[in-house]
Amino acid sequence: MEHSLNLLEESSKFYESVDIIHIKKLAEKEDLFLLDIMKSSENQDISKSIKQFMTYEGRIAGIYLENLTAIFNKINPEFNFTGRKNKSNSRNYNASDEINALLNYGYAILESEIRKIINSVGLDYSIGFLHEINQSRTPLVYDIQELFRWLIDLSVIQLLEEKKIIKSDFIITENYHTRLGEDVAKLLIEKINSNLNTKYNYKNGKNYSYQIILSNNLQQFGNFISEKKKEFEFNIPAIRLNRNVDLELREKILNLSAEERKKLGINKSTLWYIKNNLKEGKTINIYDKILSKIQTIH
Repeated sequence: MEHSLNLLEESSKFYESVDIIHIKKLAEKEDLFLLDIMKSSENQDISKSIKQFMTYEGRIAGIYLENLTAIFNKINPEFNFTGRKNKSNSRNYNASDEINALLNYGYAILESEIRKIINSVGLDYSIGFLHEINQSRTPLVYDIQELFRWLIDLSVIQLLEEKKIIKSDFIITENYHTRLGEDVAKLLIEKINSNLNTKYNYKNGKNYSYQIILSNNLQQFGNFISEKKKEFEFNIPAIRLNRNVDLELREKILNLSAEERKKLGINKSTLWYIKNNLKEGKTINIYDKILSKIQTIH
């Protein structure tokens, strides 16, 4: 859950609803519970320790999801996201609303990527560590997925921020399940690929994409399982959100029409450059003169 909380910390720079100080206090309290689990694990049945750890994970996940829900509803209140309380929501074809449909589709893509890499390094995805061992399921995939699930959450946040999708872009089935239309699916896939290919300092002072980082971690994990390595620890660089505008200003810029641009006296190419960089998640430079014009928009 470390990287999920890191995403909230980065998001708190742009969303007032995310009180990162309060979140850290809650997380620290839960960490004390985790410490007790680790201290008592040597003197109790392993299944009991796993159950206790999953309780800890569930509590942290609750903190994370509460704040993630607030972010989603701040960006797109019309989707009225209430969370992922219904187990059927977690299935790719059973989403009850637009946000769950986006998350399910994204998690399915992540799951497929992890399954492919697990196969390539020779691990058995039917044998997990935290999720239930079941030959008909893929518990190891679920275990690894928890380490990278936040990448999908980030991709959905970024997609919603662009204000490109509306309710009519989704498909409602005869069973009242919500699915992604073709255009929305394409946009989400592009966001996920962009985030998977974002490079971060990983090892030896060199930058690698998250896709390579995921693959390398699993390769090292495979070496540990096969006893080629004596020790192993997942090494996943923390995300950085390179932004310098708040949500309100971002929305003003992205929603600025050609007519409004002309009235404000902003050059067409200048506005295109700013909008394009915002959509790609890049840091933008706005001259004070242009910024003051945009801020006059109500």
